[in-house]
Amino acid sequence: MYSPDQQNTPTLLTPAQLSEKIERLCQILEYENELMQLENPSAMSEHQAEKSRLVAVYNQQMTLIKADPERYKRFPKAEVDRLKATSEMFYEALDLHFRKLSTVKSVTEGLVKAVADEVAKKKGPPQTYTANAAMARSVSSQNSRTLSGAIALNEVV
Repeated sequence: MYSPDQQNTPTLLTPAQLSEKIERLCQILEYENELMQLENPSAMSEHQAEKSRLVAVYNQQMTLIKADPERYKRFPKAEVDRLKATSEMFYEALDLHFRKLSTVKSVTEGLVKAVADEVAKKKGPPQTYTANAAMARSVSSQNSRTLSGAIALNEVV
């Protein structure tokens, strides 16, 4: 939140106001967790603008509080206690959200790798047998073997 003064400097929210912002952010995270559980992560973009705005407000307020923690001591203890409880709830929701996103990311990366490997296998040359009834090596494996092995010059093979 910005104050309407000429300097356009951010103002410190009251603990009650900040608690409301954090509670709304928790609601969005919990909603996104449910969407991931229902395997519908594409719907997560629905609240993206609001989530980004709330995260920016949260970061701004944390910076202001860290810069002058004494200012929060002037507020009623009940409001500060509510903010602490809300913050704990927020960190729990954030941790769960991170774990779910990490799982979705790992699964997605695994699927992409499996598909890429299958495409590479299908586009590669077919495996054939040599005259000795052994599987022929692909050109790429022959090249890597040649490049990593020693080369003898003027030698008849």
